[in-house]
Amino acid sequence: MSLATTLRFELNTGGKSSLKQAFEKQKERIQKDEMMADRENVVRLELKTNQRAEWNENLEQSSWKKRIREDDKRINEELSQAHKASIAVRRVALQRLFEQEHDIYEKELYKLGKTFFTQRV
Repeated sequence: MSLATTLRFELNTGGKSSLKQAFEKQKERIQKDEMMADRENVVRLELKTNQRAEWNENLEQSSWKKRIREDDKRINEELSQAHKASIAVRRVALQRLFEQEHDIYEKELYKLGKTFFTQRV
């Protein structure tokens, strides 16, 4: 609407009081718009805060799961090493047992005047 049309409308409808009312209505509308914009900003900030909190919670859960997986790997590796160590200990013990038995048999054969065959090169 042009300025002339607005002025003509204002003059025909009562003049200054209507301008004041229009100004007051516009002022109220601006205040309501600002209030709504503030509320929207608060909601937007709360949404961001909630998203960050959820992200941190998910990150904490995933890092916890990752830590459990790493612990499981470490435990399995330790079990594997312990198994290998026990096999090595049993081999050494078995070797000593064989050597002791061989010494016993050799002494028994010596008493009988016999010996194990050993090929000399």
